[in-house]
Amino acid sequence: MIHILDRYVAREFTKLFCLALVILVALSVLVNLFEKLHRYVVWKATAIDVIIYYVYTIPREILRMAPLALLIAAFLCVGRLNQNYEFLAMQLARLHPLRAVLPIITLSLMITFGLFVLQEEVASKASEAALRFRHKRIIKDYPTFFRTRSQDIWYLAGSNRILHVGLLDTNKGEMQDVSLFQFSRDFSLIERTDATKAHWREGGWILTDARVRRFSGGRTDVRITAVPEMPLRLNVTPTELSRVEKKVGEMSYRELRRHIQRLTRSGVDARHYVADLLAKPAMLAVNIIMALLGIVFAFRVGRQGLLIHVGTCIAAAFLYWLSFSVALPLGRNDVLPPLLVVWTPNVIFGSIALVGLLRLRPQI
Repeated sequence: MIHILDRYVAREFTKLFCLALVILVALSVLVNLFEKLHRYVVWKATAIDVIIYYVYTIPREILRMAPLALLIAAFLCVGRLNQNYEFLAMQLARLHPLRAVLPIITLSLMITFGLFVLQEEVASKASEAALRFRHKRIIKDYPTFFRTRSQDIWYLAGSNRILHVGLLDTNKGEMQDVSLFQFSRDFSLIERTDATKAHWREGGWILTDARVRRFSGGRTDVRITAVPEMPLRLNVTPTELSRVEKKVGEMSYRELRRHIQRLTRSGVDARHYVADLLAKPAMLAVNIIMALLGIVFAFRVGRQGLLIHVGTCIAAAFLYWLSFSVALPLGRNDVLPPLLVVWTPNVIFGSIALVGLLRLRPQI
């Protein structure tokens, strides 16, 4: 009897979650499409290319929309059980409401784990592929850069020059561990310039502590010159390079942690990234919190006005995102400890959900 009930509740919840997730992701993609439709027309992008580009963005959209989908699915699933007197039947069978919704809680935990795998293994790679596809097939401006797994950058700085950047901070207009390779027409290395830093100053890049090596035909050093400062001939501004810099939201937890470690080892202040690092597990935890809130709200509503109270769920989700969007900048700017402010919305909403679960009573 119990196993049949578990399968029934799990099946209903899964169907509602998948339906809600598909609708929310589709709406998000359509809104983004219509916002940028004029750009695609200017770029003369084909419909197939635009569709493929948005397919690459789906993993990131799933991560964004999953909490709201879990909230709505849990609310509607429990609401249906309550509306159809099924919880009354469970009570008559001496089954506690918390036991009845256990399949929803279990599935929410499994979905959260699946989203973690999606974030770490799929979403960041798909975002990278979307960026490259957008420049190559839609903007028709083949990307002149390549990022490695270590987040360093190889940049085609001309027909016979390749620039390597260990660390890039476009906000400060700064590059670290810079190497510029210059080749002959037969692609033989004729000159290499290494510098600890490059700064954007008065409309151009200036290399600091540079060493210039010039090579003979046999690629042996013929002269090494140390230069305290020298201009770097690079026709690209920090703003234009910002598209090369991988955004924090596009990185997985492991990528961002490695990036912070590299910045710290290079002597760069990486404290403003710590809040974003802590926010990634916090954003995953909100999935289970939203599912629990959906269960609690559904029990409070009762049998009347179920669909009307979907707005309550959406309002709760909006209130969470509002509090999180306020807390994250506070953590980034060290106004308050990042761990405290980033997890405070989760603690507040999670406490509300847990208290509500412990006081579950179907409204008949």
